[in-house]
Amino acid sequence: MTTIGYVFLDADRDSVVSLARQQKVIEEYAGNLGKVCDELLVEQSFPAGTALMDRKEGRRLLENVVSGDVIIVMKTMWVLGSPGRGLALLDILREKQVSLFCADLDGDLVLETERKLIVSRGIAPLVRLLCEALSAGADNNGHSAAIRAGKARRKKEGKYLGGPVPYGFQVSGDGRLCQNNKQQTIIDEMVSLKEDRWSYRDIARKMKEQHGLKFSHEGIRRILLKNRKSSLG
Repeated sequence: MTTIGYVFLDADRDSVVSLARQQKVIEEYAGNLGKVCDELLVEQSFPAGTALMDRKEGRRLLENVVSGDVIIVMKTMWVLGSPGRGLALLDILREKQVSLFCADLDGDLVLETERKLIVSRGIAPLVRLLCEALSAGADNNGHSAAIRAGKARRKKEGKYLGGPVPYGFQVSGDGRLCQNNKQQTIIDEMVSLKEDRWSYRDIARKMKEQHGLKFSHEGIRRILLKNRKSSLG
């Protein structure tokens, strides 16, 4: 019997949990089960919405597990994804008699286990846990889709998408990137100095002495490079 840890690194990087953190949770959970994690599979480059059987490591995992093996994952949403895909996965593992433990639900999702109950609270706590585990993924996916749609709309409208504003430009009242005339004049001066074979360090020194601007030589190089690309474009 083999205990396999499954690490999922989100391709969209919207809900990233580091490999080291996931590995620690998996190994500690295996220890609580009285087991040792024999193998660690690391899945990356696939979004959470992709079914486990359609991912590279997920497919290899399902092909190689045998009766008695144990799979441990940190979060349910990384393997079940959606109710339909989740049920299909559970059917596959049940047929193979392979256990799937999800740390956030704290239990085997596939095979029945014995548990000593002092007081029965019904299935309400389990249902709530499962809904919370799956809704976390749905909320993240919905939020990510909304962000991507918003950026696409702003790009189509010619609006600035965010991040540091390049020197020589400013964001207008309607959210568009436009030239800053004062800074463009200074850039023109930098270009002239460079054409006269001034070094980047000398140009940076000149900018500080004449305009009180603190640029590193690398900063000057980047400004002139972006200006050159803009001119070519």
